[in-house]
Amino acid sequence: MKPLSEAARETTAKVSEVAQKTAENAKATAGAAKARLQDGYDRARTATSDLAAKGKEQADAAREAAGQAYEKGKVRAKRANSKLKEVAEEQPLALVAGAVAIGALIGSLLPKGRKDED
Repeated sequence: MKPLSEAARETTAKVSEVAQKTAENAKATAGAAKARLQDGYDRARTATSDLAAKGKEQADAAREAAGQAYEKGKVRAKRANSKLKEVAEEQPLALVAGAVAIGALIGSLLPKGRKDED
C-alpha cells in the first residue's frame, strides 16, 4: 500500500492534469466561438453594406426619373398653355362653347339635390 502523501501527490497531479486539459479545451472552444462570431459579424456587415449601396443606387435612379418626369411635365404644360392661348385668340367663341359643353357635362354627372319637405 502506498503512503498517504504519495497518493495525495498522484491525485493532485491527476487533478492538475485534468484541470489543464479542461482549460485548454475551454480556450479552444472559446477561440472557435470567437472565430465563428467574427465570421458572422463580417458577413452581416458585408450584406448590410451591399444592401445600403443597392438602396442608394435605386434612390438615385428614382430621383433621376422623377426629375425627368417633372421636366417633361413642364414642357407639356407650357405647350398646352400656349395652345390654349392660341385657340383663345383665334377662335374665342369655340373656346367658350367648349367650356359651356364641359360645364354642362359635369353638371349632368353631379347628383341631384334633395328637395326639402315642408
